[in-house]
Amino acid sequence: MKQVDVLQKAIEKLNNFTYKKHLLVGFDGFVDEIIHVVNKRKNKDEYERIRDITGFSERIASVAGLSANIELVPIQTKLGGNGPIMANSIIAQGQDVTYIGAIGNPYIDPVFKPFADSCRRVISLTDPGHTDALEFYDGKIMLGKMNNLVDVNIDNLLEESGKEELEKILSEVDMVAFTNWTMLANLNGIIEYFGELMENMDNRPSVFIDLADPKKRTNEDIEKVLELISDLPTDTILGMNMSESGIISEVLGIKAKDARGRAEGIRKQMGISCVVIHPVNGAAVSHEKETLWVEGPYTEEPRLTTGAGDNFNAGFCNAWLGGFEPGECLIAGVCTSGFYVRNARSPARDELLGFMNQWHASGCGDI
Repeated sequence: MKQVDVLQKAIEKLNNFTYKKHLLVGFDGFVDEIIHVVNKRKNKDEYERIRDITGFSERIASVAGLSANIELVPIQTKLGGNGPIMANSIIAQGQDVTYIGAIGNPYIDPVFKPFADSCRRVISLTDPGHTDALEFYDGKIMLGKMNNLVDVNIDNLLEESGKEELEKILSEVDMVAFTNWTMLANLNGIIEYFGELMENMDNRPSVFIDLADPKKRTNEDIEKVLELISDLPTDTILGMNMSESGIISEVLGIKAKDARGRAEGIRKQMGISCVVIHPVNGAAVSHEKETLWVEGPYTEEPRLTTGAGDNFNAGFCNAWLGGFEPGECLIAGVCTSGFYVRNARSPARDELLGFMNQWHASGCGDI
């Protein structure tokens, strides 16, 4: 089937997907400071940015053994973390969210107050971390400070909520989204405990997991979490970007270089329902129904890339809960992300439909 036809089917289904779903999303939380890196300062108001990560790396490498002064321009301070950004995007799509994570304790951090007010319920275990997000046209470099995130663990969660309350939450939600495993040293305990609780449930929520750049974790750590994911007693989706898929493929001994081949290899080896890989120019999905690749509505000059993957995840999961086919879920994901990077915010449902219709009118070309 042509991609434009898959897009048309996704549009039709999203038009009819008006009923609410409830997601439990977690478990991180960061205050994100979006930053441009200056190449040349023209005057007090104008500057030329370093356009790409290669240029930034070359600037740093050129002063090895010497010294340098690199100007950073703060552009925006906003809520951050994979969980809050994904949850915010899900809420913009009209769904309900219960959020568990690190957005302020005992009081919600002011940056997160509007988000917390929009959730059905919030359980916050600790204060958020802080991220300096250096934005380039081809990606971003995230410099994170997160010592307090060790407090996101199953002992603190049980102390805050208790087993019966967690069982009740799991019985009420349609999906559980675990995000930012890499930055949460104790997330394994929560994943394992939730899996044990779901073993005894008749109606189990599906699970979405985004490991989030596991390069800093050891192969032993990665192998352990992949085992936990494989053992979850429910439909499980593992999502990742292209870089992350390379790390996971290496750990699993998968030789494929392209996103489609990696997605299929990872899914089959792990024995889970679905694997999604989303480079900047499109996305691949592998499911027992189909394994395919779709091109995305790529732009060379995004307004904001920090959070693009989280918005992809939100769009994909929203469509998944609406009963879309895997390829249609990909389309919803790349369009949600495509709107976000152009507008520096998550789309409401009608805005997403408008963007998808615009892309359809172009024949899935440039917009």
